[in-house]
Amino acid sequence: THAKRIDSSHVSDLEPNLAPSCRGAVHIPGEVVLDPFVYSIALAVHARENGAEIFTEFEFDPEASSFDGEYWNVARKSKSELKSSEEKKEADLEPDVEMRARVIVNAAGLWSDIVQQKGHGTSKWTAKPRRGQYRIYSSKHSTSIQHPIQPIPTQRTKGIFVFSSLYDQIVVGPTALDQDSKTDRSIDTQVADELDAHARRLIPGLDTDKSYVGEYVGIRPGTDKRDYQIHLFPTEHWIAVAGIRSTGLTASLGIGNYVVRNLQSIAEPCCDGDNDSNNKERAISTTPLPSLTSMVENYHERNDGYVEIHGHAYKVTHPLTKLGWGKRSGLASSK
Repeated sequence: THAKRIDSSHVSDLEPNLAPSCRGAVHIPGEVVLDPFVYSIALAVHARENGAEIFTEFEFDPEASSFDGEYWNVARKSKSELKSSEEKKEADLEPDVEMRARVIVNAAGLWSDIVQQKGHGTSKWTAKPRRGQYRIYSSKHSTSIQHPIQPIPTQRTKGIFVFSSLYDQIVVGPTALDQDSKTDRSIDTQVADELDAHARRLIPGLDTDKSYVGEYVGIRPGTDKRDYQIHLFPTEHWIAVAGIRSTGLTASLGIGNYVVRNLQSIAEPCCDGDNDSNNKERAISTTPLPSLTSMVENYHERNDGYVEIHGHAYKVTHPLTKLGWGKRSGLASSK
């Protein structure tokens, strides 16, 4: 990573808009910021390009599913059992649709322990939702920053970051508060005030009232264990991938590679024919996504909260993406 300690004068050279009270820092030159929605959708787009099918609002029904020793018969909960009216509206499958799968990968996030208990019989972990609240502000020359700014991390949390999104918006957060609810994303006004104060302390020129753009709460899929919960159950053809928190984005390609190797250890080759050809690595297609500018234009032209990529419509879900694309700022600008 080439991390190195730098003194206050070097900090001032790198980030002239930071408060002068900063005495020094650890500089990590290779650290970058990305759009988590675009990255995730890129993976989905390339998966589809290589033969994957994606079914939305397909809630696993463990009571109606079964394993015959070789294949899982995977049942979907009926439309009447879905949690919300939005789920019922967006469900794109008939209630009686079933799938056959050689392996199930339980990557159900906040609900991974429930899926594990009901589908596998027991869970080695318990989900512990941890909410993180953010505030977002517009930036200008006197308040912009070029690097993610974070405090010294602790055993429990990496602390509250201040960073610039790809859309030239300053983001402050996340907080780290454990809660019982897996769905409560309500804004805490006291926390919002504390985030405003934190932003002003680090960037004195920032007017958090005039620059305010938006705020949101995300819920990390934490567990009662500190580490990721990746477990292989070969006799049941089941893999658990749980407790993957925000650091999982950075580690995603490594996690995916590890899970695929586990999957290959219990699944037979998927194609009939010559064994030599089956053992050869299949060429992977990765057609680039449309330019960010064209995706933003499509998002505004549709005006339904979706963006069309290679013939499929994807709902833009991440607040940072929606705020950046909505304001057409930074890399989302048409200029």
